[in-house]
Amino acid sequence: MEESDQKNISVSIAGRNFPIKITPIEEILVLDLVTELNDKVSEFQKTYPGKDKLDCVIMTLLTYAFDQKKSIESTDLDEATQKIDTIKGILKELVKD
Repeated sequence: MEESDQKNISVSIAGRNFPIKITPIEEILVLDLVTELNDKVSEFQKTYPGKDKLDCVIMTLLTYAFDQKKSIESTDLDEATQKIDTIKGILKELVKD
């Protein structure tokens, strides 16, 4: 990706502005993610009114990190299960002969 393909935008997460460089294709994804993050931070602020905004941002980060880790492990487990099923199928064919 060339520098000329990128553009500078500013996004606001939990009331703080962050400048970022993105491609036009990434812009929709980034803006959707920013909306999702702000919604999640607001949800935590309503659920835990005594927490400050940084606490809510960190809880949001932990939620996303946990979901990603769980997704990766689930994918790894699915791949392992498929390989085991393939091996079982091969063994059944060998036993028939």
